[in-house]
Amino acid sequence: MEEEQVKYLEEAFKVVKNQSFHMKRAMDTDNLKLALDHATEMLRELRTGLLTPKNYYELYMKIMDELREFEEYLQTLQRSGRSMVEIYERVQCCAAIVPRLYLLCCVGGVYITSKEAPAKDILKDLIEMIKGVQHPMRGLFLRHYLTQVSKNRLPDVGSPYEGIGGNVHDAISFLLQNFTEANRLWVRLQHQGAAKDRKRREKERMDLRILVGTNLVRLSQLEGLDLAEYKNSILPKVVEEILACKDTIAQSYLMECIIQVFPDDFHLGTLEVFLQTCTSLKEKVNVRTILELMMDRLANHFAATGQNMPAEIPAFKLFNDCITTLIEERTNMSLVETLRLQTALTNFALKCYPGKMDYVNHCLTAASALIAKTDFATASAAGGDDARQDETTQQIETLLSSPLSSLSLRVLDMPSYSKLMSYLPWSNWKQVASALLRSVISLNSPLSEVTQVEQLFAMITPLVRDQNAASSSSSNNDEDNAKVASSASDSPAFKEEQHLVARIPHLLRADDTDTVLEMLIVTRTQFTSGGTQRIGYTYPPLMFAALSLAKRVFQREQQVALQAEGQELPNGPVTRKCPRLLTRPSPAPY
Repeated sequence: MEEEQVKYLEEAFKVVKNQSFHMKRAMDTDNLKLALDHATEMLRELRTGLLTPKNYYELYMKIMDELREFEEYLQTLQRSGRSMVEIYERVQCCAAIVPRLYLLCCVGGVYITSKEAPAKDILKDLIEMIKGVQHPMRGLFLRHYLTQVSKNRLPDVGSPYEGIGGNVHDAISFLLQNFTEANRLWVRLQHQGAAKDRKRREKERMDLRILVGTNLVRLSQLEGLDLAEYKNSILPKVVEEILACKDTIAQSYLMECIIQVFPDDFHLGTLEVFLQTCTSLKEKVNVRTILELMMDRLANHFAATGQNMPAEIPAFKLFNDCITTLIEERTNMSLVETLRLQTALTNFALKCYPGKMDYVNHCLTAASALIAKTDFATASAAGGDDARQDETTQQIETLLSSPLSSLSLRVLDMPSYSKLMSYLPWSNWKQVASALLRSVISLNSPLSEVTQVEQLFAMITPLVRDQNAASSSSSNNDEDNAKVASSASDSPAFKEEQHLVARIPHLLRADDTDTVLEMLIVTRTQFTSGGTQRIGYTYPPLMFAALSLAKRVFQREQQVALQAEGQELPNGPVTRKCPRLLTRPSPAPY
């Protein structure tokens, strides 16, 4: 098959090379008729049905390079005073339809430049005539060539062809019609050939998707395009075509294309319409990737501009309603996919609504409710090793890690956060606990309440004690556990984890020394439960924190004593003037 394709392509290249040579010779001698004849023979190669889309594309690009020189020749004729109407009519006498339409597009572009007729009329004539090619692949490439030819010749705002030649509405109408017809041809490619070749045709279609998307790119580049025009004229027509085609590949690609090519403020102004369209797509369309792309696009926009989400645009509510609808309607959606949607919404809330903790908590609560409806928790507790279960576990871990960099200790105020952590296996829980501690330490977040310390230790339990520590009761088990712990304590990962835990005492800060003492007691209790292998890492900083507290208490007592005697408080720490120190006996001499 591949050898045959190479052979067909080489033969076609030989014909193109030969005919283009004679075409250029004719142009050099200013023989228009002969040049048209050789150009026609060269373009006949595009009538082939032997090449795959990939090889057809190579042949198309080769011929377009040669046809560009013929277009330059026509422009020279036009500048010398030659009538483009006459050449345009002569080309229509070509018998073969595919070469005739390519030549009409080529001459039509120069015809528009000459302004011998309004641009809108020429474009309308071309768009109607190329309907004569209904072969999916040939028609698709022909429409792409028309888009390329008309690129800088549309009656756009500020264009030399505006006015008598038309206006931006004519340009929009032309591009929308070409887009619609191109998409239908692209979809029809899926139904060419035997059913067993479906996967191959899907791959070939993906290779040709740019031929359709180019029309949307041209629409987004129109100078006269504003939000009102996009909202009222373009998006409704594009969405209508997307839903009408009922093709999974087309719907996925075109929705992503809309996000990528049109400006951010257009998306903000039409967000509700876009999200309603997402809920109406075919069930096999991966809507999650589409929503993630849109949320990332908007979040990056506000991050780059330093602006906040406008209050009049309820973006979070719209995205949340869309996700809720999808989960309710697509009952076969996997738990992993639903959790990925909640993760994407969480990241969107963190970037666009940094002060809205209730939005993040809403996402975590929704995720916890989704897990509770499944048997994931039971299967996880049973120690199953199903691949889907592992994937779900990884997604829960990703969801829990998302808010840490920006919220840090504030996740302790979210009951759903600890609830989600309880669904994780011990090793995954340990990874999230490490990420939480790193975030707290990097932001230097102070622990100022006893409840905070208790909540933190509850969340980082896998770092503080072994999994089987609570269940071990007999002395034999204790000996076995000690051996296991001893071997684990030699690993670099264990040491890194304990170095993180050891920094907790330095985060215990409060104005009330009694509160600090209570937090230290809670910390000591937790550290003691970790066993002898951990105490070597965790107790030294705990002792230094206790000494620091003792120093604070001692200085506070000094200050109280001086105030009672009516003396002024010193600027620095009091040492010799403390009554207790003065009444102490001097140490005995050696």
